[in-house]
Amino acid sequence: MKRIALLLPVAALLLASAAQAAGDLSRADPTEIVIEMGTSGDKMYFKPDSIELETGKAYKIVLKNLDDVKHEFEGHEFVEKIFTRKVEIADPSGGLVAEIKGSVTEVEVGPNREVEWFIVPVQTGEDIPVDCALPGHKEAGMFGTITIK
Repeated sequence: MKRIALLLPVAALLLASAAQAAGDLSRADPTEIVIEMGTSGDKMYFKPDSIELETGKAYKIVLKNLDDVKHEFEGHEFVEKIFTRKVEIADPSGGLVAEIKGSVTEVEVGPNREVEWFIVPVQTGEDIPVDCALPGHKEAGMFGTITIK
């Protein structure tokens, strides 16, 4: 009887550990969202220019610059409502160039390059503005919104 009484707390601990591991967002397969940054004629754009995210869900936002000039992805309110797991930068062949961890306030993407930004939204918000803060880019149409439910 004593053995059973001792095994019950151990079994409960093992089950609790398994439940925590299943909820470990650092190991979650993120939902990928590609945002293209580019120019069409005299207009600049984010495509799509609006996205919807969900709190507590892991995402990989791929910022893909299709232009021969650099662009930025910036949104002060947006970065206050997310947890950045990491940012990854790869060379054209796919080799890792850099992995950045910690707080990120904007991401600048070089010409014809892409950056992967791994995030988890932690706070809700509607129509959160994001834009390219480089001179003239927002005015040319490079802006959008993000809703976090």
